[in-house]
Amino acid sequence: MVCACAFAQNSVPRVNKTLPFSKGINLTVWMEYSRMNTLMYGRKDFENIKSLGVEVIRLPVWFEIWNDGAPGYKVSDECWQLLDNAVDWCEELGMSIIIDFHNDCNGTSKTDPKIEQVLLKVWPQVAERYKNRGEFILYEIMNEPHFSSGNIDSDIKKWGKIQGNVLKAIREIDQKHYIVVGGGDWNSIGSMMKLPDYKDEKLVYNFHDYSPFLFTHQGAGWTDIKRLKNIPFPYSKEKMPPLPKNPTSAEKWYYQNYKKDSSEETLVAPLNKAVEFANKRNACLMCNEFGVYMPYADVEERANWYRLKLGWMDGRGICRISWDYMGDIGLFVSSAETRFPEDLNVPVVKSMGYKIPDGKSESWMSRAKKTGDYTLYKDGDVGLLRTHASGDIKGSFTYIERKGEKPVIFLNQINRYGELSFLFGETSDFSALKDEGAKLEFFIKSSDKNLDLSVYFRDDESKIFPWRASTSVKASSFKADGQWHKVSIPLKSLNDVGGWSSVTDWKNGEGKFSWQLVDSLVFQNNDKDSTEGFYLKDIRIVK
Repeated sequence: MVCACAFAQNSVPRVNKTLPFSKGINLTVWMEYSRMNTLMYGRKDFENIKSLGVEVIRLPVWFEIWNDGAPGYKVSDECWQLLDNAVDWCEELGMSIIIDFHNDCNGTSKTDPKIEQVLLKVWPQVAERYKNRGEFILYEIMNEPHFSSGNIDSDIKKWGKIQGNVLKAIREIDQKHYIVVGGGDWNSIGSMMKLPDYKDEKLVYNFHDYSPFLFTHQGAGWTDIKRLKNIPFPYSKEKMPPLPKNPTSAEKWYYQNYKKDSSEETLVAPLNKAVEFANKRNACLMCNEFGVYMPYADVEERANWYRLKLGWMDGRGICRISWDYMGDIGLFVSSAETRFPEDLNVPVVKSMGYKIPDGKSESWMSRAKKTGDYTLYKDGDVGLLRTHASGDIKGSFTYIERKGEKPVIFLNQINRYGELSFLFGETSDFSALKDEGAKLEFFIKSSDKNLDLSVYFRDDESKIFPWRASTSVKASSFKADGQWHKVSIPLKSLNDVGGWSSVTDWKNGEGKFSWQLVDSLVFQNNDKDSTEGFYLKDIRIVK
């Protein structure tokens, strides 16, 4: 049963100065981790998002990889094109947009001590480009700064000064647009309230809220609680799973403190303090990241967390922007099933105050069956597919080799296990294609004599385990001579090799791969870095 608790509203503080929007989402991955995800979103996605009732999009942009480096840090033309598209689409559709200077937020990362010189070069370029555009654009100076020097107070103070210098540089060019500022300890509420008073009338103070952490990040492989799963919300002694064998100190701490950490009193107290702080500064207040990792959280309890959390924020006039749209903290039933609107997670979407649009989408597989064209990539276009790059990969989906020629995929400086995925957006049944003798065909070119790739289809049982049907494509098998060569791989020849997840690491094949549940095609570099990389074009399934 879903808890729909009603909470007392006596003496609830409310933000005095509000924005013309109150709810939105983060559009992650597109410009965030790599320059390899440029084909991930288009205008249709923005139209879909608008149809939900979303009022603002926060666009994380890792500007540190979208420029030509010191000393000028000139932002690339490709970045401007993507940003201009996003700004245009939001303006045309009546949505606001936050341009967020994103960064490396891995738990072991540290913000570059010299980040100020990058910010002071990049932000004047952004301000100059958009200073005369409509007021729907906001600038966020930087996401989750975290110097991690060992002295948190010193880090917070250092960031406060840097942020002030960047704010001044923006205001020398653009006095019109609102600017989002946040604290120097991962955008925590506590560090936000220690920021200097910047004496700016168009500021939005921002914090992130993933509390209680044990519920929102249960099972997440990048945390120290990845073994803790099926955590209830609100706390229920009867529903709590047992601690795993030989629990770590972190696991015991989160587990033992969960009852208190998940209580209303604990969860709303920081929100009240944030509101009081914003009112003293006569500023707007925003939570531009919050959410629940979905693989191990109960669907209804996850929806209830959003319902309660957003009720508290809305009641206090705090603008809230969820993390994220199509990822593992997103609005769909899984990050692999993203048909719009049929794969939307209805309880979660409704609990966030959005609506479920009517209609039905067309998938890559349904179109392929109808047309007989099973092309995955051609001339810089992936059609109804989505793409995703992970690991340290440089390159482009729309690389032009010579003037006048069609675009191809170019990847270089690929680290070990870096991979490029073509996502079908649903569980796709490839069993008939395999049985009929269909082949995966593509053209590849490389000069790396040691190139060693795994090419595999992945099934969609990611909640259980993402098994692979794979083959090896090595430089010796297609002649890495800098010329184009066609590779043809019968689907029947792919082997059930096993798979990897961040929770259980590698598992050898157990005959469990299902051709009826394919969710993606992946090109993965194996255990050696490739500086020269490779080119791809004309990827398709041939019957």
